[in-house]
Amino acid sequence: MGLFDGTAFKISEQGLDASWYQQRVISNNIANVDTPDYKAKTVSFGLVLDDAVHARIRNSDRLNVRLAETYETNTNQTLNGNNVDIEKESNALLDAQYQYSTMIDYLNSRYSMIRTAIGK
Repeated sequence: MGLFDGTAFKISEQGLDASWYQQRVISNNIANVDTPDYKAKTVSFGLVLDDAVHARIRNSDRLNVRLAETYETNTNQTLNGNNVDIEKESNALLDAQYQYSTMIDYLNSRYSMIRTAIGK
């Protein structure tokens, strides 16, 4: 087992990937705020981490994380058929950026502990 093969590192790595993907989807929604008939998409970050944890509990060698992209149905549609709510998307983007930053801070603290342990 390698130094970075632990469950926490794998979940953090996949969490970072999922958070990046979530930011990309939200940014795409914001970019299409005025596109006629565009339907906003969502990605659920909590379910991604939950899937990763359950995969590990089943003693899986790999953490298999599925990203599900769905269309937003909880927002009102405008006259041009677009349903992007710019305030909701902006808040979701801030939340995704905060989650990404938190995971980066966690990994940095882990790397710092490893550097301290090996004396560098």
